[in-house]
Amino acid sequence: MSGDRDLEELVELAGTWSMPNGWQVVIRAQWDDVNAGRPHGLSYALILQDENEERLLGFDNSHAPDGTAEGEPFDHEHRPNAVGRTFPYKFISAGQLISDFFDRCQGAHDSVRAKHLLWLFALRAPRGR
Repeated sequence: MSGDRDLEELVELAGTWSMPNGWQVVIRAQWDDVNAGRPHGLSYALILQDENEERLLGFDNSHAPDGTAEGEPFDHEHRPNAVGRTFPYKFISAGQLISDFFDRCQGAHDSVRAKHLLWLFALRAPRGR
């Protein structure tokens, strides 16, 4: 599988990156045997963790997603506010996977930031007269 540059780039990205808000992005990627669960020959996990290293969301192919038939690819998503549930993910390319992951990260960040801003607004709002 090493001939696919897109997949090679994902393997090269493997690591952990800290964010200013205490969250971190974890990317794990390594070559694996080609099989029905991992037809692209890559084992991967892209995870957004909070300041306590709890998963907020992620994409991986460590096991079959909920409700899929035997022999289907393992690619799936862990969504925010859906702890313990997985959702099938249509793997198109490593580049698309990275793009989808960071889009979800941005959405999670914006959601938390919006809640935080509403909380701050509520604290500063004048009390009824």
